Amino acid sequence: MTGARALALAVALGLARPSAAELAEPMQIRNLNPLVAIFGLPAWDVVTPGNRFGASLELANHFEFSSAGGDSLALDGETARTTLSLAHGFGRGWWIGAEVPYLHIGGGVLDGPIDAWHSAFNLPGGGRDLVPEGDFRFVLAHAGGVFFRLSEPQSGLGDVQLKVARAFGADLGLVVEAGVKLATGDEQMLAGSGSTDEWVTLLRTRPLPERRHAAGYYWGVGAVHVGEPVAIDFPAKTWVYTAILGGSWQRWPRFGLKAQLDLHGPFYDSPLEEIGATTVEFTFGAWMNRVERARLEFALVEDLRVNTAPDVVLKVAALWSW
Repeated sequence: MTGARALALAVALGLARPSAAELAEPMQIRNLNPLVAIFGLPAWDVVTPGNRFGASLELANHFEFSSAGGDSLALDGETARTTLSLAHGFGRGWWIGAEVPYLHIGGGVLDGPIDAWHSAFNLPGGGRDLVPEGDFRFVLAHAGGVFFRLSEPQSGLGDVQLKVARAFGADLGLVVEAGVKLATGDEQMLAGSGSTDEWVTLLRTRPLPERRHAAGYYWGVGAVHVGEPVAIDFPAKTWVYTAILGGSWQRWPRFGLKAQLDLHGPFYDSPLEEIGATTVEFTFGAWMNRVERARLEFALVEDLRVNTAPDVVLKVAALWSW
């Protein structure tokens, strides 16, 4: 092999590595149901060498009214969650990371587009047309008494997450992660639970870059040890399972598509379906490599198990590696 050909091959492999890694990298999707997002659901990280910084924005619209067995809730509003993350991958497959979320909870901006969508396709709105657009109220009651009420927009730091992971296996495609969610958010605005949670997950990733159009898949299982929420009187579970299944397809050199299912068990022992049933969310997303070590991601999240998660979540994220 000539020096020129060897150089060209090295450049090609260098450009391919980030692409191959992201083929089997899960989209970091969490259930933004206001009563679930306070807990420490894991984000299914992959182990990559070097440093990585990420920034994301998620918009989740809430419109749920329910009553059963003495429990009731009214959730009408919107959550805007901005998350900054930093991670470092060491040698021998070790990795550490941290996430810092910042939340704004209020009336939001998605009521109008959602109402227009329902009207254009003659879809049921669940009573959305009976309340003003931009309305905001969270009211929770247990055993006949209201214990939580929020009607003024709030902004503040959420619960910080710290985590450590180890990749192993012949292709380093198995990742075990352990993490802890700290009680840094204000539980009175549902920016946190007021207690710590811990989790452990096992993720299997498999990029398939050798295909005519590169692809990949991933799956994972895990468990969350749940701390008692301070501001919520609904009885919480102690352990909650979680799982993920997804895949990707890179049809164009710098552009690819992903789809995944995220599910988790109920975090509360409640007859209310919104918080007492298993959640299943479907995400359709895309990524774009702007330069070799920078990537943009876009995602649309739908609740397959209706009422257990927001009707729709929009997400945009940017990642830089060095």
